[in-house]
Amino acid sequence: MRRYAQYKENFIRDFSVEHKVTTQSEKINFHIHDVFEILLNLSDDIQCIIQDQTYILRPNTLLLFNNMDLHLLRMLPQAKLNDRYVLYFKPELIEPFSSASTNLLECFFFRPFADANILFLSPEEAQDIQVLLSQLNYQQNHFGEEQSQPQDLFGQDLMIKFLFGQLLIKINRIYREQHHLCSDMDTGTYGRIYEIIQYIHKNYMEKLSLDFLAQKFYINKFYLCELFRKVMGMTPTQYLISCRIAKSKELLLNKYSVDDVCALVGYNSLAHFSHSFKQHTGKSPKQYQTSHENNSLFPPLE
Repeated sequence: MRRYAQYKENFIRDFSVEHKVTTQSEKINFHIHDVFEILLNLSDDIQCIIQDQTYILRPNTLLLFNNMDLHLLRMLPQAKLNDRYVLYFKPELIEPFSSASTNLLECFFFRPFADANILFLSPEEAQDIQVLLSQLNYQQNHFGEEQSQPQDLFGQDLMIKFLFGQLLIKINRIYREQHHLCSDMDTGTYGRIYEIIQYIHKNYMEKLSLDFLAQKFYINKFYLCELFRKVMGMTPTQYLISCRIAKSKELLLNKYSVDDVCALVGYNSLAHFSHSFKQHTGKSPKQYQTSHENNSLFPPLE
């Protein structure tokens, strides 16, 4: 079996932010990052596919991807350029900044509704976020430069974290407003569910029973299911399967064999894997791979 080489960005630190302006699509493969991604789109005629959903993006659209969101962005034929800010970060970087009542990763995890990855911003909101991303980009690009004045270097590491925290607070406020989330939502209790979600993301290929998760995180399994449904709209077991299916799609679209995919995502039986995959997609793994040989979930662009 060949080693699974998940798509990764080249990280120098725990985060990377860049303002990109290109005249053609950069990535042609569906992919899942092993980090989180924030993308501020500033262009017209950009097509975004998340799992099986297709969106045509307009300027001032914000995209939020955790490390289990299968996605692809590409320019439509009439698009002249693709102007966007892209920020990748490891969630461990921001976890210490969260509190019992404020979880800064909430917008990446609380998803009991559709279209949770996309926020349509007002011009004012987009401007605020663009300013913060631009400041982060500047601080990152000038971090520790020898020619910098000593007074400019003092606290630069904290400046980056403070700007990043400010950005996530802004995004979460918009997220809550657009999805009509109650201000008194039990963030503290849901924080434990977010921890479990991250654990599933890192260990989806292992045998993770409901009893195991309940015991590991010191929570009654029935209460765990109740809370998990409120956060994700499904049970932990259903979510584990959905993660495995998402990873399976990525691997199949990148031409891994069905046998390899079955083993890589944690199934011990090819028959069980095929049955589960067909239940969720309507096709067997091989049928899915063959029907999308152009690595696309939609007709090719002319």
